[in-house]
Amino acid sequence: MPAPVPPGYTRGPLLFLGPATDVDAEQQLLQHFWNAAGGYGGRLLLVAVAAEQALVNHYSHLLTTMEAATITQLTIDQRAAARQPAHEAAVANATGILLLGQSALKLAGLIGGTPLAQAIRRANATGKTLCGIGRTAAILCQHMVAFETRDQRPHPFLHRHLIQFAPGLGLVNRLVLDVEANPSVDIHTGIARLLTAVAYNPFLVGVSLEANTGIALYSDTTLEVFGVNNVIIIDGGQVETTDVHEEEAERPVTIVGAQLHALTHGYTFNFDQHIVQPPPSSDIPTGGGPDGVTF
Repeated sequence: MPAPVPPGYTRGPLLFLGPATDVDAEQQLLQHFWNAAGGYGGRLLLVAVAAEQALVNHYSHLLTTMEAATITQLTIDQRAAARQPAHEAAVANATGILLLGQSALKLAGLIGGTPLAQAIRRANATGKTLCGIGRTAAILCQHMVAFETRDQRPHPFLHRHLIQFAPGLGLVNRLVLDVEANPSVDIHTGIARLLTAVAYNPFLVGVSLEANTGIALYSDTTLEVFGVNNVIIIDGGQVETTDVHEEEAERPVTIVGAQLHALTHGYTFNFDQHIVQPPPSSDIPTGGGPDGVTF
């Protein structure tokens, strides 16, 4: 469960960024994190496993060009390091925390349940911005899709052993994230993973991020889409039937009533009301301006 919000505070936003196809796209996605974390006055903390140092350096360089107040790197090589009081102090001092890496499961194995993880949860509860990029963004959730067990044998589109869950940091307990880092993988595979996750627990809202696209989740349980591609949402709020509890391993799973939304930049989805809203109207042109300038 997310950490309780102390009196006088508002929970900070959670940002989930999909993979970027080039540096320009990365900078555009990071701009949302930079803005939410305080802009020029932001004190940014980058957290990753020690083996991801090159990736940390890359994002540190990108954020340096945006001129935040401070950028601090925190790389963890063993669980003992996640118990150091100095790391808790670094989290407490940050206005925005960026979680990086190739594997949410690996990072969770190093920091899950440690004082560092508790400090990260408290930071968000006291208004700090938390952000994850690519597959590592799943660590922000209570439920992570840790593995897909599909192999080369033919299987039904949905079957109960398609995915394996693992616990994340629990900053949000209603969202389950699926990010496909390989753009050549059929989108049906990602939808199957999300539908299976929602079949296991229709309380969940499944979210899949395409490249160069992200979402922000605010304290009022509103999710906002930004970027150039789609965000797929599988909403289990209206599910009527699921037979995922059946014991036959290869038997196809039935799920009735799940809703699918494919949203683009500016659209919002509210977890409590299960309502999609379009972007607010604006007088600013979106298709192009004088002399062919695109806005």
